[in-house]
Amino acid sequence: MAKSKSPSIGPMSVQPVEHSSTAPNQLPAMASTIGEEKKTPLPKKQQARMEAVRVAKARIMRRNSLWKQRQAQKG
Repeated sequence: MAKSKSPSIGPMSVQPVEHSSTAPNQLPAMASTIGEEKKTPLPKKQQARMEAVRVAKARIMRRNSLWKQRQAQKG
């Protein structure tokens, strides 16, 4: 009697069905939001400022990282 293989999909039928992109996703149940306050979106001006601060911090961090790399190469 021949062995029965699990059904496969994908290229050359090597990918098991459980790993397919069409497998149903099991999402966790949504927690109830009763009694919780909804967050109001930030004003445009404040969002722009927060973005500017984030960009500036990233630039400083990158500059410091590159400086440390050059110092390490110098020995």
